[in-house]
Amino acid sequence: MSAPLSASSLLQMLSLSGLLSDEQLRLVKHHFSLLTTDVSSRIICDWLQHQQMVTEWQSEKLLQGRYRGFFLGPYRLLNRVARGGMSTIYAARHQDSGDIHALKVLPLSRTGDVSFLARFQREAQITQRLRHPHIVNVWNVYSGTDGQNSVHFMSMELLHGRDLFELVNLEGPLPWRDAAEYIRQAATGLAYAHQEGLIHRDIKPGNLFLTVDSSVKILDLGLAQDFDSEENLTREFNERVLGTADYLSPEQAKDCHTVDTRADIYSLGCTLYFLLTGQAPFTEGSLIQRLMAHQTRTPPKISQFRDDVPDDLTSLLIRMMAPDRNKRISSADEVADLLVLILSLPEDSSTSVDPNSRDIEQSVAACARSLCLSEAMPPVQQDFEKFTTPAFSETSSPARLSSTPQDPGDSFTGQSETAQAEADYFDLLALIEYQCASSDALATDPRSRKLLAFARQLKHNPAEIGNDTCLQASEETDHDHTDEAPAKGRLTPRGILLLCVILMLTAVTAALLDWTRLF
Repeated sequence: MSAPLSASSLLQMLSLSGLLSDEQLRLVKHHFSLLTTDVSSRIICDWLQHQQMVTEWQSEKLLQGRYRGFFLGPYRLLNRVARGGMSTIYAARHQDSGDIHALKVLPLSRTGDVSFLARFQREAQITQRLRHPHIVNVWNVYSGTDGQNSVHFMSMELLHGRDLFELVNLEGPLPWRDAAEYIRQAATGLAYAHQEGLIHRDIKPGNLFLTVDSSVKILDLGLAQDFDSEENLTREFNERVLGTADYLSPEQAKDCHTVDTRADIYSLGCTLYFLLTGQAPFTEGSLIQRLMAHQTRTPPKISQFRDDVPDDLTSLLIRMMAPDRNKRISSADEVADLLVLILSLPEDSSTSVDPNSRDIEQSVAACARSLCLSEAMPPVQQDFEKFTTPAFSETSSPARLSSTPQDPGDSFTGQSETAQAEADYFDLLALIEYQCASSDALATDPRSRKLLAFARQLKHNPAEIGNDTCLQASEETDHDHTDEAPAKGRLTPRGILLLCVILMLTAVTAALLDWTRLF
């Protein structure tokens, strides 16, 4: 064990380190020269920390006789946040702007690894172009030398909190609402990344960071694949399997070159499983055995671990983790929307909100039926027709909605008119969806959130609900006008109209709620 650093040696280390200005060094020397007793290097360092001239991490390095490694490019290193075989994370202050960022530094032992260096640089390039509240921000990437070695690092947003793997290890399985909310946030970030043409390929609890304000951030896009680009590092370096075994989709375990967005959905489902149970879906056996289990077995049921998780959340989890990706939920947006529905349930509610169930559909059908019997229906229909002609009905199709007001009992006829009505409905729905999403009331009114998510479900899967809702309402009001039943599984023009009315009224209500809050 080496002898403690003397006070004079410490002052010399301080001078060489560049941490203090010449004026600060003179102040320190003058302060301790006034003392009548000798002081230790530890006392000097404690005093420097108290004066906020150095940090604890810098102080410990100085006491070890190390005066190099306090600066990287334009940054002054303040603290080492995390360290692993893949990278080291530092908190650092930009010397010009004064902003504090996180620096992700490539280990010196990895700078000679061509594949690893290329992947590190690609992560920086990919993440730098993304700007989303649920993806960590990367500001810049740097490559150079510190005078002795090659240095590669990226500057990032500094996060305060812990990743979900650490959270569960410390606190155990999470309340199901917390787990669902964290996965919902991650799904919105993933949806954005997918829209930008990226597949993460390494979604796991350790790569989802929960900040102190309960916001989830997706980390580590080092394995991300740009599926709109011909460049593919896994092919270039003949890397066949990438990712973390406990959260790896069956298709990614076979060949990571050919995966699509559904691989991320599977990994997100495995992460949800971990948050709810405290363990990965398959924990027994060797690495190869666990990879095979994802392809050939189903994980233990959530009910074996706890009995408070709603059936809807369990059903969603099963769909996310379907081994056959063709049977899996394919859209991160859909995952987020379904979680909004599940989270809108009251604490003591046992009502199902599975997209294949009938409860929400029946509620909308009942509302549509009451609107259809209302005396206010004709002017509402007129407003709808003005709204859809011509602004939302520009098309090359000869079949259009008539601009002439029609009686509520009249029915649209013709296959082409039905198709055009559906097109107009989707255009109007998109506008109302935007209005609802822009409203503060949406964030606080569970009913508005439920209807917005349901509207999106209609947009993506109109055939699933047409026969059970819109057709149900229109059959009860139109039976005197036609003997021909609407085609099963299609939205009828009347059903389209009624749903548009419901959505418009909801948007107006949300706007009024926002307006009343101002007074």
